[in-house]
Amino acid sequence: MSLASFKEPEYYKNEISEEETKKLEKVFDTIEKDLKAYEFLNPVDYVALNILDYPKIITHPMDLSTAKKNLLNGKYKIMQDFMSDINLIWKNCRTYNIAGSEIVKMANHCDKRFRQLVDKQFKNYRSKAESTKSKSSNTSLTLEDKIKLIESIKEQTNECLTQIVKIILKECPKGIEDIDNEKLQIKIDLIDFRTYELINQYLEKNNNGSIPTNNEKGKSTKNK
Repeated sequence: MSLASFKEPEYYKNEISEEETKKLEKVFDTIEKDLKAYEFLNPVDYVALNILDYPKIITHPMDLSTAKKNLLNGKYKIMQDFMSDINLIWKNCRTYNIAGSEIVKMANHCDKRFRQLVDKQFKNYRSKAESTKSKSSNTSLTLEDKIKLIESIKEQTNECLTQIVKIILKECPKGIEDIDNEKLQIKIDLIDFRTYELINQYLEKNNNGSIPTNNEKGKSTKNK
C-alpha cells in the first residue's frame, strides 16, 4: 500500500490544544474497539513472540498505547507530530512483516480507519493561521480607515512607498493598478484589512509612524 500521494490536511498544522486532545481521545476510544487493531494496542513483545531480530530492524518502535500516553502528556505540539507517530505504527508493521500477510492487511485497515476517524473529528477545521488570514482578508476597510491610509501614504518617502507597494502586490494584487510603464496607482477601495494591518506593521517597524486603527478611535490626545 503506497502512501506517497497522500496530502496532509491543513489541520495538521494546528497546535494540539485541550480541545484537540479531547477529539483525539475519542479517536483512540473507537480504534481500540476495532478487532483488527489489537496487535497494535501495546508495544511489540518481541521476546515472548520469539522475534529477537525485531529491535534490530525496527529502531523506532511505536504503538497506540504509547502514542496515547504521549498525547495526554503533551509531547505532541502540533497535529503533524502526533500523526507522524501514528503512521510509524503502520510503517513498522509493513517494514518487518511480509507484504500481503494478514498482519500487514490489518495495519493497512487500521491506517485507513484511523485517518478517517481523525478527518471526521477535524473535518471542519482549517489551519488556524489560514483561518486568521481568511478572516482578515474578508474584512473591508471602513471609510475612516481608508482616509487614514491615504493620509499616511502621502507622508511617506519614496523608499517607504516602494515597500508599501510591494506589500500590496504580494497580499492584495487587485489593490494596485498599472497606469503606464512608470506609474502605479493604489486602489484604496480594493485594499483588504489584512493588507492594511501589514502596511501598519511595516510603518511601525521602520519608525515611520503607523496608521491609527479603529481601536484607537476616541483616545485622548491631551498628553501628546
